[in-house]
Amino acid sequence: MSKQQRLEHLIPSIPDNKLDIVLAFVEFILSQETEIDNSLLSEPSLAKDWLRKEEDAAWENL
Repeated sequence: MSKQQRLEHLIPSIPDNKLDIVLAFVEFILSQETEIDNSLLSEPSLAKDWLRKEEDAAWENL
């Protein structure tokens, strides 16, 4: 099975709550003309944790 076929097979099984991350990743990859900055790839996923009140409370005294 080709990589294209594997992607086409997997996409329908992606849960709705993960589609934004997948879409952001694909759009990011397609917009890049040079090497990928891997540190940016995890940003949408990590942002969900970074933006929580508990996270703010944990860092407020540092």
